[in-house]
Amino acid sequence: LSILVNHVTCALCDMVCTSVSSLKAHIRFRHCNERPFHCHLCDRSFKNTYDLHKHVETHNDSDAYSCEVEGCGFTSRTLQTLRQHYKRV
Repeated sequence: LSILVNHVTCALCDMVCTSVSSLKAHIRFRHCNERPFHCHLCDRSFKNTYDLHKHVETHNDSDAYSCEVEGCGFTSRTLQTLRQHYKRV
């Protein structure tokens, strides 16, 4: 751990962070395998609640999201997939 004028460098990958707290977050998400957020519908687990929420959406039985472009008919189980569809078309 080296500190340079308001910057902290990760000893594991040389990533430069602007604070010790951002370095701790970097290490937790990039270098630790801890996944404390568990899906209640399957055995998968995640590093943060955002990724868990995106995953839980994939368990929807129905296609909850549909393209609003007339005549398209595209549907998906996740909002993220629908957004990717809009970017492609």
